[in-house]
Amino acid sequence: MKLKTLIPKSEARKIVVKRRNEFTVEDFQSKTKLILDRFTETDDFVNARKIHTFISTRPGEVDTRKLVNYMNECGKQIIVPKLNKKTGKFNRANFISWDDMVKNSDGYLEPKVGIDEDLFDVDLIIVPAVAVSVFGQRIGNGGGYYDKLLKNTFAGKVVLAFEFQVFDYIESDIHDVRIDKIITELRIINTRSPINRSS
Repeated sequence: MKLKTLIPKSEARKIVVKRRNEFTVEDFQSKTKLILDRFTETDDFVNARKIHTFISTRPGEVDTRKLVNYMNECGKQIIVPKLNKKTGKFNRANFISWDDMVKNSDGYLEPKVGIDEDLFDVDLIIVPAVAVSVFGQRIGNGGGYYDKLLKNTFAGKVVLAFEFQVFDYIESDIHDVRIDKIITELRIINTRSPINRSS
């Protein structure tokens, strides 16, 4: 049996950027719709009352702003991160409206006010990723903020990703927190179950 190659984080980032540049705006829009439709039909989403999500701002990300609008219509309680640069951690904040959102010094949309770091009542967390493996290893944007956040919650952890962001094996560090599921335009990957990794 041939062992599959473990891809270093830096190499995975380069591969994702190259693949991303091959897609048009229309490609991203159509694939985003498929991903969001697939995700919102899952039991994880349907049964979750309080959902923590990032607000997409980077090129090539699944557009979570559309998802936020849909969750608002569904009556979900939406929680979004607000970066506390003094602690290097995310505070939680309730999403109220887009008018309540401002761009921070890094160019990301976040609420004007954050509350605390406690995620005890959150049912589901939608986690950003540059790349992810079928075993739940995730490459983020390099700040390490989400790894700190995810260590403090037992909530389910989901990545919404395009197929070109998914790898078999990628490098991970001891402090990296595995995610539980990956939703792409083609499949749902349960990273905790070998049988379902290619479903």
